[in-house]
Amino acid sequence: MFSLRQLKAFVSVVENKSFTKAAKRLYMTQPAISAQIKALEERLEVRLMERNDKNVVLTEAGQLFYEEARKILLIYDGFREAIDELKGIRRGRLTISASTIPGEYLLPRMMGEFSRKYPGIRLFLRIADTGKVVQQLISRDIDIGIIGAPVKHESISLKEFIRDELVVIGPAIEGDRNREITSTELIASPLILREPDSGTRMIFCEKLAAHGIDTEGLQVVMEMGSTRAIITAVESGLGLSVVSRIAVLDALRLGKVREVKVRGIGTLERSLYLAWNHSRYLSYSARAFLNYLEIQKENINKLIWSGNDEED
Repeated sequence: MFSLRQLKAFVSVVENKSFTKAAKRLYMTQPAISAQIKALEERLEVRLMERNDKNVVLTEAGQLFYEEARKILLIYDGFREAIDELKGIRRGRLTISASTIPGEYLLPRMMGEFSRKYPGIRLFLRIADTGKVVQQLISRDIDIGIIGAPVKHESISLKEFIRDELVVIGPAIEGDRNREITSTELIASPLILREPDSGTRMIFCEKLAAHGIDTEGLQVVMEMGSTRAIITAVESGLGLSVVSRIAVLDALRLGKVREVKVRGIGTLERSLYLAWNHSRYLSYSARAFLNYLEIQKENINKLIWSGNDEED
């Protein structure tokens, strides 16, 4: 039977795409890593990877084995943390992936406060669009996701986190601050939007479609993966956009951009969601963080919607 040491060596080489990097990651020598994988291949009687000077390429058997090896290591890590939990040892590793709005505007400060409360838990944050976060959950690459649109998948559990609102913004033109536009004018205007898989873009298009507006007619002149970059582009007069109120609160208060009221589409409220893979062991670290977010939820909502009241 193969050992956990061999599995860790193999998975590390695959994920780092290098024997040298894998050796550094595991605090082993490169010959030791090579020996572990050679022993694994001999035990399985199959070649797992092709090696050359520049990269590592998995064979078909290697790809299949990699997917199962990762699952085994995740189960082992969950088992160890569960045992530590029984012993009263509060430590662990937690990987969170969040869509842009919670990842850039909410989580950094909250993670800092959580770390002070739970110094034994190491936190890792990734930022990706909603579609990517969901894929990371399905493949069990992360523990918790925070996304900007509800998704349906048999392995994913969702819980509403906080309320947000999408607002249409334009450049702060003098004398034009209170002018409303029609939905027809919105469709005809140059738009700067997030990528199609972003929660903001998905919710915006869903809301327009619900009002009978053909989203194929949107005049998208730019797509950007950064909400901050979009706000700067709008401030520079390059077009209109739709962004999270959370993200644009400061820019609105400082008068860098203006909120554009659109007749005929109503408010664009949405929720941000906590998401996790319920087929994966939910560790003490993950449960502690979810509980912490639940406690903080009311304060965050007050901050967002008090800012909204001030704008109105």
